[in-house]
Amino acid sequence: MKRLLILALALLLAGTARAETVIKLSHFFGVCEAEFGRNLDLEKANGECPMLTTLVNRFNDQHRGRWRVQMQVMEHSSYYPQLGARLVSRDVPAISIMHASQLNDFVKRGLVEPLGPAFAATGIDANDFTPHARSGAWRAEAFYALPADSHAWLWHFNTRLMAKAGLLDARGEPLVPHRPAELLDHARRFKAATGKPYLAWMTSNDTAFFGRTLINLVAQQGASLFPESPLKIDLQSPAVKEALRLFRALEREGLTTRDMDYSAAVQAFMNGQVGMMINGTWLLGPLNAQARTPGTPLFEAYRAIPFPQLYARPAAWADSHEWVMFKGGTRTADEQAAAWAFLKHWHDHDVYWARTGQLPARMSSLKSAAYLDLPQRRAIAPVAEIGVALPPTVARQFRVIASMGELFNDLVVGGGDEAVELPKVQTTLTRMLTREAQFIAEGKKP
Repeated sequence: MKRLLILALALLLAGTARAETVIKLSHFFGVCEAEFGRNLDLEKANGECPMLTTLVNRFNDQHRGRWRVQMQVMEHSSYYPQLGARLVSRDVPAISIMHASQLNDFVKRGLVEPLGPAFAATGIDANDFTPHARSGAWRAEAFYALPADSHAWLWHFNTRLMAKAGLLDARGEPLVPHRPAELLDHARRFKAATGKPYLAWMTSNDTAFFGRTLINLVAQQGASLFPESPLKIDLQSPAVKEALRLFRALEREGLTTRDMDYSAAVQAFMNGQVGMMINGTWLLGPLNAQARTPGTPLFEAYRAIPFPQLYARPAAWADSHEWVMFKGGTRTADEQAAAWAFLKHWHDHDVYWARTGQLPARMSSLKSAAYLDLPQRRAIAPVAEIGVALPPTVARQFRVIASMGELFNDLVVGGGDEAVELPKVQTTLTRMLTREAQFIAEGKKP
């Protein structure tokens, strides 16, 4: 009997002393442990880093003693090279954040686990994904990611300045142009009335601005930058040249800011030096905060809308953040269970992530009062239906967008010759994409 009691006690102690299963989660949303490292209140989390940190805290608190998620933060600008290096060295995270525009590069190399078969068993309803979120996670006839959001180009307005220019309607909402000629008319009227540029754009050290906006305008014309193949870009189409014509008209007449990088353009808008800014959903949080702060130029004077329809069809450049599971990231059944439990935890709190400014990945969240009652959200909700991007099968999308941005910056601001530069960059990108396809076919790392 004594020996049985000793054995039972030993087994009890062994069970209570069992270590937590720790899984690694990689992301690029920054570090905010000092302020939010112990926070469990989602209502107090404002911004991407605070919200992600709080969601991880809540998961770890709920599963204390069994599972724990350990965050690994990488620099946003070098995230994908660092992630690739970790995969090569077999230091594989269990869960990683990724842009939908980058997903195919990893899927084609066989590095990402398909997630769709386990959605139903985990309680994740793929039928609830928004159209844009669904398209971002679907590759090669399967779901390879859990959508986290949609983020997109918006037009951000200073309504006080718009009122001064007579560009508000009877309800006090900004007048929105619906043709290129109307956009130029609004911009000219605004400058004449205020002496300020109508539009803030980023032409210094920001290659994404023109690249994303080009995708937007080409899609609105019902055209494609890749009409024949994901290996062959077309930068000499009528749609591309029309977008260039509009950009040049705005710049030539001084209707835009000049020589500003990203930070300077955002500050110019916040300081009331410009009427409208093309920028992302991720700025809704700080700009709405300015609109609630007496004494700021945006106090009670801020509106955001999706990129308006200037051509034949509505379209707004958009991408998605997604959660992926790399092959080899979980080594045991318990690590796998922990990873899926976190994905379900995220899915269940989808509407909270949307407080950062990004659109929710779930239709049920998108239609909920918890989302629609947030500032500006009713206006931008259509992005979940009209979001557009490069075709998902196009490789190296960040590089393609950056190259297009550099090209248009040279043509619009630098006075480059379109007859020379458009075919030259088209050839360079087509060669890069062809080499990439060859590397993948040969099983090599570019």
